Amino acid sequence: MIPSVIVPVTRHEILSAVASITIDNGSKISAFERELSEYIGCKYVLLTYSGRTALYLLLKSYGLKKGDEVIMPSYGCETVARLIMDMGYNLIFADVDKSTYNMSVDDLSERISDNTKAVIAIHMFGNPCDLDGIMEVAGDYNAVVIEDSAQTIGAEYNHKKTGTICDSGFFSFGTAKPMTTMNGGIIVSKDKEIMKKVKTIAEGFGSSNYQRLKILAKLTAYSFIKNPILYAPIYKFILNRRVTRRCTLEKESMDLDEFECAYTDMQAAIGMVQLSRLDRMNDDRIANADHLMKRLNGMGIIHLPEILDNAKPIFLRLPIRIEGTSVEMRDKLIQRMQKSGIDTPVAYPNVLPRFFNLSTGEYPNTEELVEQTITLPVHPLVKDGDIERMVNIIKGFMEDHS
Repeated sequence: MIPSVIVPVTRHEILSAVASITIDNGSKISAFERELSEYIGCKYVLLTYSGRTALYLLLKSYGLKKGDEVIMPSYGCETVARLIMDMGYNLIFADVDKSTYNMSVDDLSERISDNTKAVIAIHMFGNPCDLDGIMEVAGDYNAVVIEDSAQTIGAEYNHKKTGTICDSGFFSFGTAKPMTTMNGGIIVSKDKEIMKKVKTIAEGFGSSNYQRLKILAKLTAYSFIKNPILYAPIYKFILNRRVTRRCTLEKESMDLDEFECAYTDMQAAIGMVQLSRLDRMNDDRIANADHLMKRLNGMGIIHLPEILDNAKPIFLRLPIRIEGTSVEMRDKLIQRMQKSGIDTPVAYPNVLPRFFNLSTGEYPNTEELVEQTITLPVHPLVKDGDIERMVNIIKGFMEDHS
Protein backbone atom coordinates (compact mmCIF):
# COMPACT_ATOMS: atom_id res chain seq x y z
CA MET A 1 0.00 0.00 0.00
CA ILE A 2 1.37 3.42 -1.01
CA PRO A 3 0.57 5.92 1.81
CA SER A 4 -1.27 9.10 0.88
CA VAL A 5 1.37 11.26 2.51
CA ILE A 6 4.61 10.32 4.22
CA VAL A 7 8.05 11.76 4.88
CA PRO A 8 10.95 9.38 4.26
CA VAL A 9 12.82 8.85 7.54
CA THR A 10 16.23 7.18 7.34
CA ARG A 11 18.68 5.70 9.82
CA HIS A 12 20.44 9.09 9.91
CA GLU A 13 17.48 10.70 11.69
CA ILE A 14 17.24 7.79 14.13
CA LEU A 15 20.97 7.88 14.90
CA SER A 16 20.83 11.65 15.39
CA ALA A 17 17.89 11.20 17.77
CA VAL A 18 19.66 8.51 19.78
CA ALA A 19 22.83 10.61 20.01
CA SER A 20 20.86 13.61 21.28
CA ILE A 21 18.33 11.94 23.57
CA THR A 22 20.12 13.00 26.77
CA ILE A 23 20.90 16.54 25.58
CA ASP A 24 18.63 19.16 27.07
CA ASN A 25 20.68 22.37 27.01
CA GLY A 26 19.11 23.99 23.95
CA SER A 27 22.26 23.80 21.82
CA LYS A 28 20.65 21.71 19.07
CA ILE A 29 17.55 23.88 19.15
CA SER A 30 19.57 27.06 18.66
CA ALA A 31 21.50 25.50 15.79
CA PHE A 32 18.32 24.29 14.09
CA GLU A 33 16.66 27.69 14.50
CA ARG A 34 19.65 29.35 12.80
CA GLU A 35 19.44 26.90 9.90
CA LEU A 36 15.69 27.44 9.56
CA SER A 37 16.09 31.21 9.70
CA GLU A 38 18.58 31.07 6.83
CA TYR A 39 16.50 28.62 4.80
CA ILE A 40 13.20 30.45 5.23
CA GLY A 41 14.69 33.91 4.98
CA CYS A 42 13.26 35.32 8.20
CA LYS A 43 15.31 36.71 11.08
CA TYR A 44 12.98 35.84 13.94
CA VAL A 45 12.09 32.17 14.44
CA LEU A 46 11.07 30.03 17.39
CA LEU A 47 10.65 26.25 17.52
CA THR A 48 7.51 25.00 19.26
CA TYR A 49 6.03 21.69 20.40
CA SER A 50 3.60 21.58 17.45
CA GLY A 51 2.09 23.67 14.67
CA ARG A 52 -1.01 24.17 16.80
CA THR A 53 1.18 25.37 19.66
CA ALA A 54 2.67 27.91 17.24
CA LEU A 55 -0.78 29.26 16.33
CA TYR A 56 -1.81 29.26 20.00
CA LEU A 57 1.24 31.37 20.91
CA LEU A 58 0.74 33.79 18.03
CA LEU A 59 -2.92 34.45 18.84
CA LYS A 60 -2.05 35.09 22.49
CA SER A 61 0.90 37.31 21.56
CA TYR A 62 -1.24 39.52 19.34
CA GLY A 63 -3.38 40.24 22.38
CA LEU A 64 -6.65 38.81 21.12
CA LYS A 65 -9.33 38.74 23.79
CA LYS A 66 -12.18 36.31 24.25
CA GLY A 67 -14.96 37.18 21.83
CA ASP A 68 -12.63 38.73 19.26
CA GLU A 69 -13.32 37.64 15.70
CA VAL A 70 -10.96 35.36 13.80
CA ILE A 71 -11.57 34.34 10.16
CA MET A 72 -10.30 31.15 8.55
CA PRO A 73 -11.30 29.11 5.46
CA SER A 74 -14.32 26.81 5.67
CA TYR A 75 -12.34 24.00 4.02
CA GLY A 76 -9.41 22.57 5.93
CA CYS A 77 -8.23 21.05 9.18
CA GLU A 78 -10.75 20.63 12.00
CA THR A 79 -8.08 21.04 14.68
CA VAL A 80 -7.27 24.62 13.65
CA ALA A 81 -10.93 25.59 14.01
CA ARG A 82 -11.22 23.69 17.31
CA LEU A 83 -8.22 25.54 18.75
CA ILE A 84 -9.58 28.96 17.81
CA MET A 85 -12.94 28.13 19.36
CA ASP A 86 -11.42 26.70 22.54
CA MET A 87 -9.34 29.84 23.01
CA GLY A 88 -12.63 31.72 23.27
CA TYR A 89 -12.57 33.59 19.97
CA ASN A 90 -15.55 34.16 17.69
CA LEU A 91 -14.75 31.99 14.68
CA ILE A 92 -15.98 33.15 11.27
CA PHE A 93 -15.51 31.08 8.13
CA ALA A 94 -14.86 32.31 4.61
CA ASP A 95 -15.62 30.11 1.62
CA VAL A 96 -12.80 28.94 -0.63
CA ASP A 97 -12.03 29.19 -4.33
CA LYS A 98 -12.76 25.72 -5.70
CA SER A 99 -10.02 26.03 -8.33
CA THR A 100 -7.25 26.57 -5.74
CA TYR A 101 -8.79 25.08 -2.54
CA ASN A 102 -7.66 28.28 -0.78
CA MET A 103 -9.58 31.11 0.87
CA SER A 104 -11.70 33.16 -1.54
CA VAL A 105 -10.66 36.81 -1.35
CA ASP A 106 -14.11 37.85 -2.57
CA ASP A 107 -15.86 35.88 0.16
CA LEU A 108 -13.42 37.18 2.77
CA SER A 109 -14.26 40.73 1.78
CA GLU A 110 -17.97 39.95 2.34
CA ARG A 111 -17.48 38.44 5.80
CA ILE A 112 -14.76 40.58 7.38
CA SER A 113 -15.84 43.33 9.77
CA ASP A 114 -14.56 45.91 12.22
CA ASN A 115 -14.69 43.14 14.84
CA THR A 116 -12.17 41.01 12.94
CA LYS A 117 -8.80 40.95 14.68
CA ALA A 118 -7.04 38.14 12.77
CA VAL A 119 -7.25 36.27 9.48
CA ILE A 120 -5.69 32.79 9.14
CA ALA A 121 -4.40 32.44 5.57
CA ILE A 122 -3.94 28.71 4.91
CA HIS A 123 -1.93 27.31 1.98
CA MET A 124 -3.92 24.15 1.25
CA PHE A 125 -2.04 21.07 0.05
CA GLY A 126 1.19 23.07 -0.29
CA ASN A 127 -0.30 25.42 -2.92
CA PRO A 128 0.17 29.10 -1.90
CA CYS A 129 -2.98 31.17 -1.51
CA ASP A 130 -3.60 34.73 -2.76
CA LEU A 131 -1.71 36.53 0.01
CA ASP A 132 -1.73 39.91 -1.77
CA GLY A 133 -5.51 39.88 -1.96
CA ILE A 134 -5.98 38.60 1.60
CA MET A 135 -3.57 41.18 3.07
CA GLU A 136 -5.24 43.99 1.16
CA VAL A 137 -8.69 43.09 2.50
CA ALA A 138 -7.41 42.50 6.05
CA GLY A 139 -5.42 45.74 5.98
CA ASP A 140 -8.58 47.77 5.41
CA TYR A 141 -9.80 46.51 8.81
CA ASN A 142 -6.45 46.56 10.63
CA ALA A 143 -6.65 42.79 11.10
CA VAL A 144 -3.40 40.84 11.39
CA VAL A 145 -2.80 38.06 8.88
CA ILE A 146 -1.25 34.88 10.21
CA GLU A 147 0.10 32.62 7.50
CA ASP A 148 -0.65 28.95 8.09
CA SER A 149 2.22 27.32 6.21
CA ALA A 150 1.90 23.98 7.99
CA GLN A 151 1.90 22.17 4.63
CA THR A 152 4.19 24.40 2.60
CA ILE A 153 7.73 24.70 3.93
CA GLY A 154 9.85 25.32 0.84
CA ALA A 155 7.00 26.70 -1.29
CA GLU A 156 7.28 30.27 -2.59
CA TYR A 157 5.08 33.29 -3.20
CA ASN A 158 6.49 36.32 -5.04
CA HIS A 159 9.92 34.61 -4.89
CA LYS A 160 9.81 34.50 -1.08
CA LYS A 161 9.31 31.46 1.09
CA THR A 162 5.77 31.08 2.34
CA GLY A 163 5.33 31.81 6.02
CA THR A 164 7.41 34.97 5.80
CA ILE A 165 5.13 37.25 3.81
CA CYS A 166 2.30 38.23 6.19
CA ASP A 167 2.47 39.71 9.71
CA SER A 168 3.55 36.34 11.12
CA GLY A 169 3.45 32.71 10.09
CA PHE A 170 3.96 29.19 11.31
CA PHE A 171 4.97 25.75 10.04
CA SER A 172 4.30 22.24 11.28
CA PHE A 173 6.76 19.35 11.52
CA GLY A 174 4.13 16.69 12.15
CA THR A 175 4.23 13.27 10.52
CA ALA A 176 2.01 14.30 7.57
CA LYS A 177 3.95 17.42 6.65
CA PRO A 178 6.78 18.09 4.12
CA MET A 179 9.41 17.39 6.78
CA THR A 180 8.96 15.90 10.22
CA THR A 181 10.40 15.76 13.70
CA MET A 182 7.41 13.61 14.71
CA ASN A 183 5.70 16.63 16.14
CA GLY A 184 6.91 20.19 16.26
CA GLY A 185 6.40 23.56 14.69
CA ILE A 186 8.03 26.89 14.12
CA ILE A 187 6.88 30.48 14.45
CA VAL A 188 8.29 33.10 12.07
CA SER A 189 7.67 36.83 12.25
CA LYS A 190 8.99 40.12 10.95
CA ASP A 191 7.83 41.76 14.18
CA LYS A 192 10.53 41.73 16.86
CA GLU A 193 8.09 42.74 19.60
CA ILE A 194 5.68 39.92 18.76
CA MET A 195 8.53 37.42 18.93
CA LYS A 196 9.52 38.78 22.34
CA LYS A 197 5.97 38.18 23.55
CA VAL A 198 5.92 34.70 22.04
CA LYS A 199 9.18 33.77 23.76
CA THR A 200 8.00 35.19 27.08
CA ILE A 201 4.87 33.02 27.01
CA ALA A 202 6.84 29.95 25.91
CA GLU A 203 9.53 30.32 28.60
CA GLY A 204 7.44 28.37 31.09
CA PHE A 205 6.98 25.37 28.80
CA GLY A 206 8.93 22.21 29.69
CA SER A 207 9.90 18.77 28.41
CA SER A 208 10.55 15.39 30.03
CA ASN A 209 12.53 12.22 29.47
CA TYR A 210 9.23 10.45 28.83
CA GLN A 211 8.45 12.92 26.05
CA ARG A 212 11.82 12.30 24.38
CA LEU A 213 11.52 8.51 24.64
CA LYS A 214 8.01 8.67 23.19
CA ILE A 215 9.25 10.69 20.21
CA LEU A 216 12.15 8.29 19.63
CA ALA A 217 9.79 5.29 19.67
CA LYS A 218 7.40 7.07 17.31
CA LEU A 219 10.26 7.99 14.96
CA THR A 220 11.52 4.41 14.84
CA ALA A 221 8.06 3.01 14.11
CA TYR A 222 7.37 5.69 11.52
CA SER A 223 10.60 4.88 9.65
CA PHE A 224 9.23 1.42 8.84
CA ILE A 225 5.91 2.63 7.43
CA LYS A 226 7.63 3.65 4.17
CA ASN A 227 7.69 -0.07 3.35
CA PRO A 228 4.33 -0.76 1.63
CA ILE A 229 4.26 -4.30 3.07
CA LEU A 230 4.55 -2.96 6.63
CA TYR A 231 2.09 -0.12 5.98
CA ALA A 232 -0.69 -2.49 4.91
CA PRO A 233 -1.37 -4.04 8.38
CA ILE A 234 -2.05 -0.64 9.98
CA TYR A 235 -4.13 0.62 7.07
CA LYS A 236 -7.39 -0.70 8.53
CA PHE A 237 -6.78 1.37 11.66
CA ILE A 238 -6.17 4.46 9.50
CA LEU A 239 -9.42 3.89 7.60
CA ASN A 240 -11.39 3.53 10.84
CA ARG A 241 -9.90 6.77 12.13
CA ARG A 242 -10.98 8.57 8.96
CA VAL A 243 -14.55 7.38 9.38
CA THR A 244 -14.53 8.63 12.96
CA ARG A 245 -13.09 11.94 11.83
CA ARG A 246 -16.00 12.50 9.46
CA CYS A 247 -18.33 12.26 12.42
CA THR A 248 -16.89 13.36 15.75
CA LEU A 249 -13.09 13.16 15.96
CA GLU A 250 -12.30 16.84 16.39
CA LYS A 251 -15.57 18.06 17.89
CA GLU A 252 -14.39 17.49 21.43
CA SER A 253 -12.71 20.39 23.18
CA MET A 254 -8.93 20.40 23.38
CA ASP A 255 -6.88 20.47 26.54
CA LEU A 256 -4.99 23.75 26.09
CA ASP A 257 -2.45 22.60 28.67
CA GLU A 258 -1.15 20.10 26.10
CA PHE A 259 0.35 22.99 24.16
CA GLU A 260 2.59 23.94 27.07
CA CYS A 261 5.29 21.46 26.14
CA ALA A 262 8.71 22.51 24.90
CA TYR A 263 10.52 21.45 21.76
CA THR A 264 13.52 19.24 22.51
CA ASP A 265 17.14 19.07 21.38
CA MET A 266 16.47 15.53 20.19
CA GLN A 267 13.78 16.74 17.79
CA ALA A 268 16.09 19.51 16.60
CA ALA A 269 18.75 16.91 15.78
CA ILE A 270 16.18 15.03 13.69
CA GLY A 271 15.07 18.28 12.08
CA MET A 272 18.54 19.26 10.91
CA VAL A 273 18.87 15.98 9.00
CA GLN A 274 15.41 16.44 7.52
CA LEU A 275 16.10 20.05 6.53
CA SER A 276 19.26 18.99 4.68
CA ARG A 277 17.05 16.76 2.49
CA LEU A 278 13.99 19.01 2.25
CA ASP A 279 14.67 20.53 -1.16
CA ARG A 280 15.32 17.10 -2.68
CA MET A 281 12.12 15.73 -1.16
CA ASN A 282 10.16 18.76 -2.40
CA ASP A 283 11.67 18.39 -5.87
CA ASP A 284 10.32 14.84 -5.93
CA ARG A 285 6.87 16.07 -4.86
CA ILE A 286 6.89 18.79 -7.52
CA ALA A 287 8.02 16.36 -10.24
CA ASN A 288 5.39 13.75 -9.29
CA ALA A 289 2.60 16.35 -9.15
CA ASP A 290 3.69 17.78 -12.51
CA HIS A 291 3.74 14.29 -14.05
CA LEU A 292 0.24 13.54 -12.74
CA MET A 293 -1.19 16.87 -13.89
CA LYS A 294 0.21 16.42 -17.39
CA ARG A 295 -1.30 12.92 -17.63
CA LEU A 296 -4.67 13.99 -16.21
CA ASN A 297 -4.94 17.32 -18.04
CA GLY A 298 -7.89 17.47 -20.41
CA MET A 299 -9.74 14.53 -18.87
CA GLY A 300 -13.18 16.12 -19.03
CA ILE A 301 -14.67 16.18 -15.55
CA ILE A 302 -11.29 15.97 -13.76
CA HIS A 303 -10.38 19.41 -12.42
CA LEU A 304 -6.77 20.01 -11.43
CA PRO A 305 -5.74 22.67 -8.87
CA GLU A 306 -4.97 26.11 -10.25
CA ILE A 307 -1.58 27.60 -9.44
CA LEU A 308 -1.16 31.36 -9.13
CA ASP A 309 1.30 32.95 -11.56
CA ASN A 310 3.45 34.27 -8.69
CA ALA A 311 3.44 31.02 -6.70
CA LYS A 312 5.66 27.95 -6.55
CA PRO A 313 3.80 25.11 -4.80
CA ILE A 314 5.32 21.93 -3.42
CA PHE A 315 2.07 19.87 -3.33
CA LEU A 316 2.12 17.79 -0.20
CA ARG A 317 -0.64 15.85 -1.96
CA LEU A 318 -2.38 16.53 -5.28
CA PRO A 319 -6.11 17.21 -4.94
CA ILE A 320 -8.37 16.54 -7.90
CA ARG A 321 -12.06 17.41 -8.15
CA ILE A 322 -14.35 15.10 -10.08
CA GLU A 323 -17.11 17.38 -11.32
CA GLY A 324 -20.66 16.15 -10.96
CA THR A 325 -19.79 12.95 -9.13
CA SER A 326 -21.73 11.82 -6.08
CA VAL A 327 -20.15 11.00 -2.75
CA GLU A 328 -20.95 7.33 -3.35
CA MET A 329 -19.26 7.28 -6.77
CA ARG A 330 -16.25 9.19 -5.44
CA ASP A 331 -15.86 6.64 -2.66
CA LYS A 332 -15.99 3.81 -5.21
CA LEU A 333 -13.01 5.40 -7.00
CA ILE A 334 -11.16 5.60 -3.70
CA GLN A 335 -11.91 1.91 -3.13
CA ARG A 336 -10.56 1.02 -6.57
CA MET A 337 -7.36 2.85 -5.72
CA GLN A 338 -7.15 1.04 -2.37
CA LYS A 339 -7.50 -2.35 -4.05
CA SER A 340 -4.63 -1.45 -6.37
CA GLY A 341 -2.45 -0.55 -3.39
CA ILE A 342 -2.71 3.25 -3.45
CA ASP A 343 -4.20 5.37 -0.65
CA THR A 344 -6.14 8.31 -2.12
CA PRO A 345 -8.28 9.75 0.69
CA VAL A 346 -10.67 12.67 0.74
CA ALA A 347 -8.25 14.39 3.19
CA TYR A 348 -10.75 17.02 4.45
CA PRO A 349 -14.19 15.42 4.79
CA ASN A 350 -16.09 18.19 6.55
CA VAL A 351 -17.66 21.54 5.75
CA LEU A 352 -16.32 23.15 8.90
CA PRO A 353 -19.18 25.56 9.72
CA ARG A 354 -21.66 22.69 9.51
CA PHE A 355 -19.37 20.28 11.36
CA PHE A 356 -19.18 22.65 14.33
CA ASN A 357 -22.84 23.74 14.07
CA LEU A 358 -21.95 27.34 13.32
CA SER A 359 -24.61 28.88 11.09
CA THR A 360 -22.71 31.67 9.41
CA GLY A 361 -23.96 31.56 5.83
CA GLU A 362 -23.55 29.43 2.72
CA TYR A 363 -20.35 27.78 1.52
CA PRO A 364 -21.15 26.35 -1.92
CA ASN A 365 -17.54 25.90 -3.06
CA THR A 366 -16.57 24.09 0.13
CA GLU A 367 -19.62 21.85 -0.25
CA GLU A 368 -18.48 20.81 -3.74
CA LEU A 369 -14.87 20.20 -2.71
CA VAL A 370 -15.84 18.06 0.27
CA GLU A 371 -18.12 15.90 -1.90
CA GLN A 372 -16.03 15.68 -5.10
CA THR A 373 -12.34 15.75 -4.10
CA ILE A 374 -9.83 12.97 -3.68
CA THR A 375 -6.11 13.45 -3.06
CA LEU A 376 -3.36 11.63 -4.91
CA PRO A 377 0.00 10.80 -3.28
CA VAL A 378 3.03 12.62 -4.74
CA HIS A 379 5.57 12.11 -1.94
CA PRO A 380 9.15 10.95 -2.67
CA LEU A 381 8.24 7.26 -2.35
CA VAL A 382 5.82 7.49 -5.30
CA LYS A 383 7.34 6.09 -8.48
CA ASP A 384 6.44 6.49 -12.17
CA GLY A 385 4.69 3.12 -12.14
CA ASP A 386 2.46 4.27 -9.27
CA ILE A 387 1.53 7.39 -11.23
CA GLU A 388 0.61 5.35 -14.31
CA ARG A 389 -1.52 3.07 -12.14
CA MET A 390 -3.41 6.04 -10.70
CA VAL A 391 -3.97 7.53 -14.15
CA ASN A 392 -5.22 4.25 -15.59
CA ILE A 393 -7.64 3.70 -12.71
CA ILE A 394 -9.05 7.22 -13.12
CA LYS A 395 -9.41 6.65 -16.88
CA GLY A 396 -11.23 3.38 -16.27
CA PHE A 397 -13.50 5.01 -13.71
CA MET A 398 -14.45 7.75 -16.16
CA GLU A 399 -15.15 5.26 -18.93
CA ASP A 400 -17.39 3.22 -16.64
CA HIS A 401 -19.40 6.28 -15.65
CA SER A 402 -19.47 8.28 -18.87
